[in-house]
Amino acid sequence: METNHLINRIKSEDERYARICKSFQIVYWVLVPIYLVLIIRDIITNSPVTEIAAGFCFLLGMIVFILIFRLYYLEYKSIDYAQSTLEMLKKAAHRYKPLQSKLWLVLAAVLLMDAGLSLRSPFEEFAHFQIIYCSSMIVAVIVGLIIWRIRYKPLRDDALQMVREIEEGGGVVNTD
Repeated sequence: METNHLINRIKSEDERYARICKSFQIVYWVLVPIYLVLIIRDIITNSPVTEIAAGFCFLLGMIVFILIFRLYYLEYKSIDYAQSTLEMLKKAAHRYKPLQSKLWLVLAAVLLMDAGLSLRSPFEEFAHFQIIYCSSMIVAVIVGLIIWRIRYKPLRDDALQMVREIEEGGGVVNTD
């Protein structure tokens, strides 16, 4: 495979991913003040503590998602394509792994949102709600992995293949 073509594909996906992360940040920044107003309204109207706690949990979940998208946005916007081809390809292969080290942050945000939604649902419906919520999250993970397999796995595989070729070939890179 041609190195320049692969680097251009990686660069294109990195730019796309950065745009997606920026867009999600904007969406969440629009939602945060709305939820804050709802929480303040709940406090003013002496809503039950569970309603207020639910609002705070959901709000914290959104803030964690903002931080996650910000971290990814900064990561994808600060990629140095001028570094050595080998280093750049290794970092690209790492970026396009399906399970990242930031996964625990995503899990924390999802659990906070789950807590926020669960606290608002009637106690008798808690188990039913959890089945629906957990099923939705499992479906979301499966869809995400399918998208990764179709869109990003070939890119990662090509980057890893090019890394092997460079390392085995003593650093000779085909840039045609």
